[in-house]
Amino acid sequence: MPRFKYTTEMLNFLRDTYAKKSLADTAALFNRAFGLDKSESQLKAAFSNYGITCGRKKGELTKGNLRSVTQTQFDWVKKQYTLLTIEQLTVAFNEKFATEKTVNQIRALTRNHGMKSGRTGRFHAGQKSWNAGMKGYQAGGNSAATRFKKGNNPHNHKPVGSERIDNKDGFVLVKTAEPRTWRLKHIIEWEKHHGSVPADHKIWFIDNDRTNCDISNLMLVTTGEHAVVNKMGLGRANPDAKETVLLLARIKMAATKRKGDCHV
Repeated sequence: MPRFKYTTEMLNFLRDTYAKKSLADTAALFNRAFGLDKSESQLKAAFSNYGITCGRKKGELTKGNLRSVTQTQFDWVKKQYTLLTIEQLTVAFNEKFATEKTVNQIRALTRNHGMKSGRTGRFHAGQKSWNAGMKGYQAGGNSAATRFKKGNNPHNHKPVGSERIDNKDGFVLVKTAEPRTWRLKHIIEWEKHHGSVPADHKIWFIDNDRTNCDISNLMLVTTGEHAVVNKMGLGRANPDAKETVLLLARIKMAATKRKGDCHV
């Protein structure tokens, strides 16, 4: 298989984006901009081949990384992670800052920025647990004033049916259940009309607009067809050419299969 050729425009995009975003965000934005399906490992190889670096030290925050937490919150997590487990840290964080962060979100924050707890996970002789002798413990500062009472919702609570745009991929998400269950809107719309999306299939947006989830704008393709179209550089073809592009991919796949069968 011939090696994928990155254009000058692609390389400039990667240099500019990776200087501000994480690898995951860079991959998502790159694929969206050029209609590709490159994995993070493939982009890491490209960075190595073309000498592209983020220019940041491990764990360093940039403006682009401060979307989920403030600098004050980041510094607090970094300090408290040496004392608390992820689960304890999540509870303490939400109490202190009146948020609804999940354990996975806090864990991702510590991993993405190379935070080390310095703990082995084992208790040593004579060591006490973090909450030993703290029955009825109350966090200090203004935590009591900001702590949520049972039945209360935070000011940024979104009711079921609310929609938001995913910052990473640009898809529309719909809240389907409490407390924090969100699903892709285009998948929900497809299921309303056609049932579950079959395994090894993807949904295409015919006009390439990921926020247009009208059923008339959605097209079902296999992951194989999707990959072939992207390799052909036709992932963002015009709406009136989508069917033709899909047909070309199927012809190419059939030809490849026949060629393989001839060598069996």
